[in-house]
Amino acid sequence: MYDTYIFDLYGTLIDIETDEEHSEVWERLSLHFSYQGLNINGAELKKRFLAERDRQLAAAARHCEFPDFVMEEVFREIARDLGGDPGQAWLHETVRWMRTLSMIHISLYDGVAEILGRLRSSGKKVFLLSNGQKTFIEAELTMLGILHLFDGIAISSEAGVSKPDPLFYRYLTDNYGADLSSAIMIGNDPRTDIAGANAAGIASCYIETASSPRGLPVNSTVQILNGDLRQIPGWNG
Repeated sequence: MYDTYIFDLYGTLIDIETDEEHSEVWERLSLHFSYQGLNINGAELKKRFLAERDRQLAAAARHCEFPDFVMEEVFREIARDLGGDPGQAWLHETVRWMRTLSMIHISLYDGVAEILGRLRSSGKKVFLLSNGQKTFIEAELTMLGILHLFDGIAISSEAGVSKPDPLFYRYLTDNYGADLSSAIMIGNDPRTDIAGANAAGIASCYIETASSPRGLPVNSTVQILNGDLRQIPGWNG
């Protein structure tokens, strides 16, 4: 039925819970800054992070409707304001530290590796289209053992644009050769995954999982309300 399968990541393939709002996350991250001689408390660090993130998003919005930012660049500007001149390695480490400190739980949903592998072995093209930060998405795909199961991985921070913007789907085609004429988007969020697929003119499969927003209209080609990926169209496992 479909030759190209485009998957969302968080809430669709990966069950994840994070809490970036907890004050302890920012207090501990401020210690990481202090090791570089950049003295700042957690509350101020969070305040500056949100302000700089919003500034960068506003600047990027001149080029697309749904922009994204690069977290390293946010931390770079904060460090520079504090008198530092951080290298790229330290910035990557800072992003990974923030992710680690905010992580509560992460795991694959049942059958994910099997399904992705079976689709590819049957001649389907399998792509990832994820909103998020490249630095920790690639690390988490590696940690969970599924990085090699995609024909292309498009991440919003690298693309500068995020779902539901149809430009993000064009990025997937331009950079990885995804054939959208035979594609279906599989995701758990009507606002991004399903709305994005509709805007790009491709079929969609909505999978309701624990992290899916409730009470929103869903206009998808296929709906799976029990979170079972094995019910996606074309799966014959």
